[in-house]
This record gives sequence, C-alpha cells and structure tokens, in this order.
Amino acid sequence: MNIKKERIKLTPEQLFNVYLECNAPGAPIKPILERYGLRPWDLVAIRKKVKLAAIESLANPGRQGRKRQAIPVEQYQRVFKELGETKDALCAVGHELSLLKKRTN
Repeated sequence: MNIKKERIKLTPEQLFNVYLECNAPGAPIKPILERYGLRPWDLVAIRKKVKLAAIESLANPGRQGRKRQAIPVEQYQRVFKELGETKDALCAVGHELSLLKKRTN
C-alpha cells in the first residue's frame, strides 16, 4: 500500500511561525516540522525566502506612512469644488467681520 499524505497549505504567517520556532535555541526541529507536515528541505526553502525578503526590504525601505491611493476624478472634482465654495464663504465672513469692526470703531 502506498499511502500519500495530503499536504496542508500553510499560510505565510504559519510558515514564518515555523521559521521562528525552528530558529529558537535548542529547538527540536524534526518534531516541529512533523507537526506542520513539512520536510527538512521545506525548512531550507523557508529560510531562503525569509532571508531574501529581509534583504530586499532592507535594500528598498520605501517611504514610511500611508500609501498613496488613487481616487476617482469625480470625487476629486467634487471635493475641489467644495473647497472653493468654503474658501469663498470664509472670505465673505472675513469681509463682513472687517466691516463690522469698522462700524464699531
């Protein structure tokens, strides 16, 4: 009888947890890999991927903060129009305030 175990698809987070567990000092690597249904060469591949990802991330740190998002043109035009109306209203209120100050002086 040739029974093949069906491989479980692990998420990237689970693979990283395997990596961390196996890299702990004195960790029993074989039982950890067996628990996740992995083989030693799978750990070698995980270590390579983690190393390459770390090197790439350190080489290209990118910009910090929120990533730019593309917004629809209609939304941009609507907000731009609202901004113009708000500026006009603020200008009118400022003008009225200056006229009232002149009257009280």
